[in-house]
Amino acid sequence: MTVCSIAGRWIASLPYLSALPGLGWVGPVSGDYELVEMGTATAIFLFLPYCHLRGGHVTVDLIVMHAPRIVQRATAVIAEVLFTVVSAIMTWRLYHGLLDKQRYMETSMLLGIPLWWGYAAGIAGFALLTLVCLYRSFASLRATPDSDTQVGDA
Repeated sequence: MTVCSIAGRWIASLPYLSALPGLGWVGPVSGDYELVEMGTATAIFLFLPYCHLRGGHVTVDLIVMHAPRIVQRATAVIAEVLFTVVSAIMTWRLYHGLLDKQRYMETSMLLGIPLWWGYAAGIAGFALLTLVCLYRSFASLRATPDSDTQVGDA
């Protein structure tokens, strides 16, 4: 989208190319920032559950890496449960944001896209993330103390 918009803006600025009869429509893409913004947010929201299912999130375990396995396991269980709570709260708050955007009929500035569409994608992603977090929480509780990896580690 960005490349098309920049190329269109560049072609439209060239006097000899923009004067050609077939290229009069070429120019910047109207609302390209809005489309990229909404697409990027949707992609991030929908990749969060997959990333967490695969164990792809960054963890800092400098303190825990030399601790006994039971401490490592307890830390993993606590982290999974906390992430479950946070993702459930985020789902709940995104739902209230969606209702707010619908109530006031807020739209994007140039294209008039209803802003609640982005919230709907966020709710779908965070609801799925909450389910993945629940799965990983129960899986980490069932893991044996002597296992080397957590369930779903990449």
